Amino acid sequence: MTTEYTRGAVVKGPDLLGDHDYRPYVCLSDDSHPFHGEEALYAAGTTTRRAVAIPLGDEDFVSGGLPQESYVNPWTVVVIRHADIENEEGRLVETTTEQIAEAAARYLGVR
Repeated sequence: MTTEYTRGAVVKGPDLLGDHDYRPYVCLSDDSHPFHGEEALYAAGTTTRRAVAIPLGDEDFVSGGLPQESYVNPWTVVVIRHADIENEEGRLVETTTEQIAEAAARYLGVR
């Protein structure tokens, strides 16, 4: 049985953007996603500091965390099937999840 990852989960997923095996992602979908039982929308995590990336500190996690200083690029949103996720690394507080989702929406033209 495949685990269904939900909004705010920080997961270890396939690196769709670089040459590593895995990369962290933040789940932004809720159960309104048409295929929420199979896949979700994720914002990519990175260890590269960028001026507009959103930093993830210990205070941003309700549980778990990441082993390195990490950031989220809200302009890099991908769809990943739950079956392709390696595991959940942690869970973000709602305010941080909402900040990432709102930033992603602005990159899509939502004001």
